[in-house]
Amino acid sequence: MSLFKTSNVFAENLEQFPEVGSIERIEISQDGALLSTIDNIDGQRGSLALYNYLLKTMGDLDIYAAKRGLELYAEHTADARANPGKHPNIDRLILIEATHKPMTMKAVYKQGETPESNWDEPDDTAK
Repeated sequence: MSLFKTSNVFAENLEQFPEVGSIERIEISQDGALLSTIDNIDGQRGSLALYNYLLKTMGDLDIYAAKRGLELYAEHTADARANPGKHPNIDRLILIEATHKPMTMKAVYKQGETPESNWDEPDDTAK
């Protein structure tokens, strides 16, 4: 696995996230109650990939994961701050950043599917 190079352009960050083809959705909960899902559909796939990256690298959506997510959303973060409600998946991270109230995430895989790769494993080709 190569080092993640954070860009100030979301599309460049998106290219570095792990594949999400086997994921049906990510469920987001707080205090045991399901708040929201991010589905593997057009218009949500970029957020699905970003939240999956946060899940794999940080676990829960705490203040640190929220700050990292806002950094990775890059130019979209400023737009979300200027236009509340326009980007609900970014608004959620802004809320966590403001309230320090964590949320949990769970990846739900498509029926019969398993993770496509061991993205977290070291790259064997680097030997």
